[in-house]
Amino acid sequence: MMLASLLWHGILLNDLRNIPQPDLLFFSLWSFLYVVVGLCLTMGISQLEKKDGFILKPWVFGGVLGFFLYLVAFVLGISFKASGAEHIVVDFLWQMIEQGIGGAVVGFVYYMARRRDKIVNPDS
Repeated sequence: MMLASLLWHGILLNDLRNIPQPDLLFFSLWSFLYVVVGLCLTMGISQLEKKDGFILKPWVFGGVLGFFLYLVAFVLGISFKASGAEHIVVDFLWQMIEQGIGGAVVGFVYYMARRRDKIVNPDS
């Protein structure tokens, strides 16, 4: 998720250069935020049923989490660039895609661990 965010805000939008906070403070807090978001994704996805449709569930869970994360940022007025409804919609969608990617990665790890467990312990 951090890599996707860096690509989006650093390369495609090129708006990381406009951050008013000192770089060290911003990137330290930003890294901590992504660790917490990753922990929330992992904890939430671990509670999902791992039956049919599990491949899609982590994407959806991540997308919903991304929606609520951007909703909080929007209400607090935290944004890299605040201009127009089109920008808001694109940022909402991007946040949902970014967290959906994170959910997919977590879901993939759970899927591979479950698959490994079936190979190692075929009786259970």
